[in-house]
Amino acid sequence: MVSGSLILPVACNYMPPKSTSNSVFVHGVASGDPDHTSVIIWTRISQSTVPVTVGWTMATDVAFTQIVATGSFITNSHRDYTVKVEVSKLQPGMEYFYKFEANGNSSPTGRTKTLTKEHLEHVVLAVVTCSNYSFGYFNVYDAIAKDPTIDVVVHLGDYIYEHGVDGYGGGTGKRIGRNHLPSHEIITLNDYRSRHAQYKKDQDSLAMHARHPLIVIWDDHETANNPWMGGAGNHSADEGSWEDRRNASLQAYYEWLPIRDPLKIEDRKNYWRHYKFGDLMSLITLESRHTGRSKQISYNQYLPALKNSKQVQNFLSKIVGDPDRSMLSKEMEKFLSVSLEESKQSGQRWRIIGSPSVIAKSISPKLENTFFHDLKDKLAIKEKNKLEQLSQLGQLELPADLDGWDGYPAARERFYQIATKAGVNDMLVISGDSHSYWANALFDAEQKSMGVELGSTGISSPRSIMKLGEEAMNRYDKLNQQKNKEIVWSDGSHRGFIRLYVDHNGAHADFINVSTVESRDYQSQIIHRLDIESNKGHLEFK
Repeated sequence: MVSGSLILPVACNYMPPKSTSNSVFVHGVASGDPDHTSVIIWTRISQSTVPVTVGWTMATDVAFTQIVATGSFITNSHRDYTVKVEVSKLQPGMEYFYKFEANGNSSPTGRTKTLTKEHLEHVVLAVVTCSNYSFGYFNVYDAIAKDPTIDVVVHLGDYIYEHGVDGYGGGTGKRIGRNHLPSHEIITLNDYRSRHAQYKKDQDSLAMHARHPLIVIWDDHETANNPWMGGAGNHSADEGSWEDRRNASLQAYYEWLPIRDPLKIEDRKNYWRHYKFGDLMSLITLESRHTGRSKQISYNQYLPALKNSKQVQNFLSKIVGDPDRSMLSKEMEKFLSVSLEESKQSGQRWRIIGSPSVIAKSISPKLENTFFHDLKDKLAIKEKNKLEQLSQLGQLELPADLDGWDGYPAARERFYQIATKAGVNDMLVISGDSHSYWANALFDAEQKSMGVELGSTGISSPRSIMKLGEEAMNRYDKLNQQKNKEIVWSDGSHRGFIRLYVDHNGAHADFINVSTVESRDYQSQIIHRLDIESNKGHLEFK
């Protein structure tokens, strides 16, 4: 195990408080969705039942002696008393401080930054995903808040989770006293608002959001597990209209996060972005849940009938590989194409793709008979069934997860074709969802290199097969690497984040682990390091 930290230039050492003593701004402040001359700042007025006029101030110093912009915003119950302001006419690549005032009270001070427009030497991203309140403390947020080298936090989805206290993570939540509110699975607009409010009050969330600007995309749990255009795996008819539930979740998402609102309510689903970091890089984010995704294929329906290699190949080519199955909408694909072409033509060094789920090909490995057979006898029924399915997938050489890009191979090839047409085969994909660390080499169907991928593990959410035990998880990771050409390294035993340093010569990734999420007393450690370099136009790990 490698320990230590990457030494980088130190930015402002401002550290925001983890809580606020007044009852007006208990959800803190946040900023995000930056561009060259503007940024979104956010707060919420707590415990109000009438419209409130909120003043805001932005300055270039933490003492607010150099004020650059002021204004006011009226909030009310129609937006759950959230406050969201687009502060414009700012200078590119500048650090700013902001605060709000209402009812004679001042909010905590927040710090933010605009994106550089011209030459940029380097940038540091904190790459995070999968923050489940019930599964543990957000120690990762605390570690990020304390790191002054980070420029932007990129959250790749599952910012909240929809489950009740008897659902996913509920057992841990009851044990450590972090039960979800409301206690039931969230379905209505008020439910989603309440869940966002709970997450925003977390002391480590308060600190991170006040310290660093946020770039965020959604995955599935912001609405319900495994959604697609017409429904979700975790939505049933007795829970009402899927469209109503989805719309409620998206409304709450836009209310509670520091992101720009669409001009039309019906465009809320079309949530994709192109962030331009000077001459250094583009960060292009994908929407892969609500605008273009076909329904997921379920192993429960097909696996019992798959007995031999011929049946497996037919299943993979005709059903999973159906060319009509989509992951991204036509509009999303067009946006991706235009953004890649813009980045390439402008001469930017890097093109980073923010993907809510892992894109690399991953076929299940055959499990070691002795070890995993002996393990089976020690497991509860649910874990035993999970192990038996993993074993069957390995024997049949099937993908482990059909909700990710492995369940949409034709869509993945279209994604690669879009990049190729734009003259891009050096993408750096950052991905979430899997609750595991990944370093993957990406190839299209013709085995042409398309770039590399860094997958971040969960902030608090564990990998599902961790219930088999850490030794079993480590063995599975090693077998997975041996089985799959694209998997260079993986680790599903830890929780943490990736600190990604990018400059014009190369990139460096620190995979940072927090020792526990079941106590606030934790330590952080770099468990793996990777350098990414260009070799004849192709990206490689060094």
